[in-house]
Amino acid sequence: MRKSKSKTPKAPKTIKKPDLTIEVKNFGPISKGTVSLKNLTVLIGPNNSGKSYIAMLVHALAESYYQRFEPSTSTLSILRRMSASDDLQIIEKNLPELKKWFNSIPPSIIEKFDIPEEISRKIIDEIYKYYYEHHLKDRIEAIYACQQTELIRINENSFKIKITHNGNVSELSLKRNGKAMKINNTLNIDNINLEITYHHTNDEYINNLSSMTKHQIEESRHFMIKDTIEYYNKLIAERSKIPYSYYLPASRTGILQCFRTFLVNIVNNLSFSSTRKNEPDSMQGVVVQFISDIYQMPDKKGPLYDIASEFEQDVIMGEIFMKRLLPGSIPEILYRFNETVIPIHRTSSTVSELAPIILYLKYYIEPGDIMIIEEPEAHLNPQNQRLMAKLLVRLIRAGVYVIITTHSEYLFEQLNNCRLSSKVPKEKRKDSDIEDFILPDEIGAFVFHQDKNKSGYHISKIDYDEDDGISDEEFFKVTESLYDETMKIKDLIPD
Repeated sequence: MRKSKSKTPKAPKTIKKPDLTIEVKNFGPISKGTVSLKNLTVLIGPNNSGKSYIAMLVHALAESYYQRFEPSTSTLSILRRMSASDDLQIIEKNLPELKKWFNSIPPSIIEKFDIPEEISRKIIDEIYKYYYEHHLKDRIEAIYACQQTELIRINENSFKIKITHNGNVSELSLKRNGKAMKINNTLNIDNINLEITYHHTNDEYINNLSSMTKHQIEESRHFMIKDTIEYYNKLIAERSKIPYSYYLPASRTGILQCFRTFLVNIVNNLSFSSTRKNEPDSMQGVVVQFISDIYQMPDKKGPLYDIASEFEQDVIMGEIFMKRLLPGSIPEILYRFNETVIPIHRTSSTVSELAPIILYLKYYIEPGDIMIIEEPEAHLNPQNQRLMAKLLVRLIRAGVYVIITTHSEYLFEQLNNCRLSSKVPKEKRKDSDIEDFILPDEIGAFVFHQDKNKSGYHISKIDYDEDDGISDEEFFKVTESLYDETMKIKDLIPD
């Protein structure tokens, strides 16, 4: 796992907007819906409506990108990854036209090729297909801890996922009785350099150029084909890069309480992985990764350390830290209050729930990363929920992309206040102690509504009003219902 550098981040002059839109149909409990990521993406709705399904799908995309293009060296990785050379060999087998085209060109010392556009599109399409068929499939099944077909909505025969990223559109579909996802790509190859130059420096190749046999020519072309695929692979890696993602699942308190037991179970599962290749893990991949991250927590302060420290002082009035008896041993998570050190399992639920968020911010998260938090308001009183909302805004200002699922009206309203604060001139914000702000186009909120036939949920983007901010109608409905019930009860009380 990557370790952060020790420095405090400066607020970026311009904060880059994420370019990722996901559209799903009949995926898990979701009948249909579209989510376009913003710097802060807020997912709200009833329990079991699919919020975590979307959050985990974003995480699966990011994880599969790093599995494919920047493989992790983590010793606790739950994936059995293919090497890059194996990937290229499989892709090459699906590109007979590339081989035919190369073999039609006479060899020379300096070889300059203008790859035909139709072949370029075919190469890129095959790389994307391989990426989705193998790496994304692996990550989805690991993260959701089930076979892909189990993610098809109940009483439906297939699911569809449409991914739009950096001008490329990929449509994935899977039928309940299908063996593999069907993939259609609409690719943007504008401004891709289709010209490749090889300058042979091998003396034996140069001396034997005029007398090379057909087999020798084909052999040299084979290496050029591999180099060409790798060249396109790197281009796609640069153009389709998704930020590094960290996922903090719900029930963080319970997971930390059983941290050591979970860790032993994960290691045992990895030890016997060769006998259960086709069997999904019984524990969600996000939980396994969370435990793995805690175990591998680096000891160097990250660039967001000061932001995390300020937040923990405001909310828990102490310090979260980790201690290992020996290098590589299972760490103990501790809470220091004044001069007293308390094991995390003896602390309040607020402290143990916030501990992993604080540790990730201190040692893992960097500007440019995606941080996904399920229910960040869990075990926080209303005032601390407001402080959590302000923390999220500070992370946005530091350049972190944040996705949250939430049921908190207090957190939502505080985010709206921070959105309104963006209208206040900078000098007045400082004087009025309302420095935390988020711009309207940096936040997107999506609500999960139950379908009319109550068989699933659809996703809608929440309306934005210039004066009132993002509508809190979903929370108001509950307040209104409570008020109506109160008045009804009062009417029934005898005078």
